[in-house]
Amino acid sequence: MIKQDFLLAQIEELTKKIARLLRKKETNEPDIDTAADDCYKAFRLNLNSITNLPEDELTELVPDWQLLELLVKIMLNDTRINHDLNQMEKAQALLYYIQENDRTYSFDRIATARELDTLIQNLKSGNHN
Repeated sequence: MIKQDFLLAQIEELTKKIARLLRKKETNEPDIDTAADDCYKAFRLNLNSITNLPEDELTELVPDWQLLELLVKIMLNDTRINHDLNQMEKAQALLYYIQENDRTYSFDRIATARELDTLIQNLKSGNHN
């Protein structure tokens, strides 16, 4: 029970940090990288580890699927890596891993998957909108 309470508190805190990241992204604030780094720190990771570790190591470091799903959202909104096809394919692989291991249907997860699919197709076609 204590572990579950801790996990819920961690998810809640991380959700607030992601909301801050999204607000900064929408308003084009200059310190968006700092907000993304703050999110990564919640996982005891940094941008370098996110970009260099393979998916399987990330799933070992972040074993909870809810936290892993939040990590995918951070990657999707981190302007330093969301124009990198390899990193977005990694985020997509993490999302597929979540979908395979969590049988709960999630509209939010489906929306994230569609957003990733569109972004990856745009990156492959050279359209970086």
